[in-house]
Amino acid sequence: MPNTSFSFGPLSFTSKQHLISVSFGDMDKFWIVFAALWGATSVAVGAYSAHGLGGDETRMLWAQTGSSYGLVHVLALIGVTALGLVGGGCSRTRFAACVCFSLGLILFTGGLFVKALADVSLGGPYIPIGGSLYIVGWLLVAAYGFTFKTKEV
Repeated sequence: MPNTSFSFGPLSFTSKQHLISVSFGDMDKFWIVFAALWGATSVAVGAYSAHGLGGDETRMLWAQTGSSYGLVHVLALIGVTALGLVGGGCSRTRFAACVCFSLGLILFTGGLFVKALADVSLGGPYIPIGGSLYIVGWLLVAAYGFTFKTKEV
């Protein structure tokens, strides 16, 4: 089998004699920027909900719940990224945890923000799927912990 490789954004894939190698390139930078933008959004929506939703308690609760879960998982995403920079372990597991947290931010937190700010339902199970992805992300972090090794200095 000939050597083949291709790139898609920061991901690059290489195939050599039945072995497939995945390099995550600049994904750590992406996770940090993604988390920072969602952190800023979570703070902004949380602040706005306290003053700009006209006292609608249900919408305020959706916004505050989204902000709380968003901030927790932004910190989780940054923490898992940092673990990869200071140590080693199964990079695929760490990558999968980051993907789950990121999709959870979009679906769960983003879904709650849309409900709170626009007062519309997305018409699908986006919020529960996002919450489930948060749980899977935490389980993947636990699995990553079993393979984690600190780097030698």
